[in-house]
Amino acid sequence: MTEINLITGNANKIADIKAILAPSGITVRNQSLDLPEIQGSIEEITIAKCRRASEMVVGGPVVVDDTALCFNAMNGMPGP
Repeated sequence: MTEINLITGNANKIADIKAILAPSGITVRNQSLDLPEIQGSIEEITIAKCRRASEMVVGGPVVVDDTALCFNAMNGMPGP
């Protein structure tokens, strides 16, 4: 059986991801970690969070989430 460590404190995200992955047989373990938020692109932020979470969590793959609200009409503001 495959397991992943989902790093979020958001109960709705946990439920959504568990429901999406349930048919695949992947078990989702959840941990809420206080990860630093760097400034950068969405990709840079997500990579940094994933690396830090993997340093803090032992026992398998780590999945993190980073959501940003960006408006093209406002030059990408407020941004990630």
